[in-house]
Amino acid sequence: MGDQESNPDAGATQDAVTAGQARSADATREARRMSFNSDALTYRRGRPPYPDAVFDLLAERCGLGPGTRVLEIGAGTGLATGPLLAAGARVLAVEPGESLAAVLAAEHAGDRLEISVSDFETADLPGGFDLAAAATALHWLDPATSTAKIGAQVRPGGWLAAWWNEFGDAKRPTLFRDRLDEVYHDLLPGETGYRNSRSHVLDTDRWRGQLTAGGYFGSVEVEIIEWQQILTAQSARDQWSTFPNIKELDPPSREEFLTRLGSLVDELGGQVADPRLTVVYTAQRVEGAP
Repeated sequence: MGDQESNPDAGATQDAVTAGQARSADATREARRMSFNSDALTYRRGRPPYPDAVFDLLAERCGLGPGTRVLEIGAGTGLATGPLLAAGARVLAVEPGESLAAVLAAEHAGDRLEISVSDFETADLPGGFDLAAAATALHWLDPATSTAKIGAQVRPGGWLAAWWNEFGDAKRPTLFRDRLDEVYHDLLPGETGYRNSRSHVLDTDRWRGQLTAGGYFGSVEVEIIEWQQILTAQSARDQWSTFPNIKELDPPSREEFLTRLGSLVDELGGQVADPRLTVVYTAQRVEGAP
């Protein structure tokens, strides 16, 4: 009597399980999304800036420059906001974290910056933007609805640009990363070693599909910028302490992870060059789209 065919409640039970799993996943995503707000100053200190090449690309392809109206989604402490303002843009920065927004305001206040402390999904926005920019933020939005809302905010002929910093590069292995994998193995054994990892930011099929959904945006271009960040023991501790999987460790395990991380940098000479990728997706708003 346990099979679905003979048990009319079996399908409903499975649906309930699936719905429960979805709610749990949503709750985890929301908790992780807001985790950065709990220590905004460490986030500002620990996360690296984006390469100048990102903003050069936005200027050349997307028209970023004096007077450009930019909607920045998930602005955080302003790692992308600063360069957007420096290019002469007028920026409406949407950031749900009050502490992150406070740092953003303190560092970048001016008459060309407006800050909306709200979720992008529910924010009341004016529309007509030349460029929607999402720096290490788009993956926190609902993939089923976010593109339509972004599309509604960008004028025809305008642009969407989404980019992420990828920490580490499997194609550029280092002794630091190999030894750091040993720390992960001990304290986060479920994590994939970096040589075998495949980040969502490099899943171009996924992002091309999401950004073109609904017909708002045309073909998606992808650029991958290679660079490296010089880490000290302290900057490594600051950076890794912002990663949700590290923050979710119990306090003794988290401190052990960060202590071993810092000691590893010291053992390798006090500084290490850690490979980075910045992956940039751009697409133009289609004329006559919904």
